Amino acid sequence: MEIPEFFGRWPALWQVFLFLIGLIIVFIVYKILDSLVSRHLEKFVAREPKLKTTYVFVRRLVAAVVIIIGVVSVTFTVFPEARGITASLFVAAGFVSIVLGIAAQSSLSNLISGIIVAVSQPFRLGDTVVFRGEFGFIEDIKLMHTVIRTWDNRRLVVPNSMFQSEVVTNYTSVDPTMLVPVEVQVSYESDIEKAMKIMVDVAKRHPDCMPTDDLPSAMVMGFADSGINLRLLSRAKDQSTAFMMARDLLLQIKKEFDANGIEIAYPRRYLVVGKEFEKIMSKISETLH
Repeated sequence: MEIPEFFGRWPALWQVFLFLIGLIIVFIVYKILDSLVSRHLEKFVAREPKLKTTYVFVRRLVAAVVIIIGVVSVTFTVFPEARGITASLFVAAGFVSIVLGIAAQSSLSNLISGIIVAVSQPFRLGDTVVFRGEFGFIEDIKLMHTVIRTWDNRRLVVPNSMFQSEVVTNYTSVDPTMLVPVEVQVSYESDIEKAMKIMVDVAKRHPDCMPTDDLPSAMVMGFADSGINLRLLSRAKDQSTAFMMARDLLLQIKKEFDANGIEIAYPRRYLVVGKEFEKIMSKISETLH
């Protein structure tokens, strides 16, 4: 391409101008390809929602490949002398390449692990998980790391390679429903049958309860120092709902127990005194009278 007269005195400036134009073209091509990929992949996701995680990851991977190839192509086209310089650097910098290769192992491992996660899907976007004792939700799966939003709205940024060796508890995979256990201790003087019936009735009335053939149900779990341990079991649609449902059930059970004369157990101590102590107290009483 002939250099315009304006750039005749500054050929380097002309190259920079062409380089910027090339980057703009790369960006436009990227947006067009991204739109086409999105349009086709969204059709598959609509038919199979489980592919959403893979779809998001593939979009980002395609975008990264297109941008890298585009920028490299524009650079070598506008600055042809860079080819020779690059070749010389690759030949002369063998040791540096080894060092950079070792340094890049972690990034490459994260990228490959991200592909494995996107394909095998041990968890998907929006899944409820526990990772290293932290309860949260899979917010995003990027090329190098995964973002977990914790229950208190923090963000855990976890390198993808860690998921190849760490255990992740997934509450959503296969069957998202959760058992809702609620444990209550009532006094020995309380009507146990009535207490268990109240607990079951409270669970059945809860809007988030999912009744099954044998749930909700209540049972005696054991005899403690201060009372009898009872456990209510019911089911909710997912872990988050189960957590809030358990809190609601505890409150409603307490209200119903109070209204029906069922006593929540609390520690009691009975003092047994010997005969010598009784004699001393008797003499003190006679003296006072």
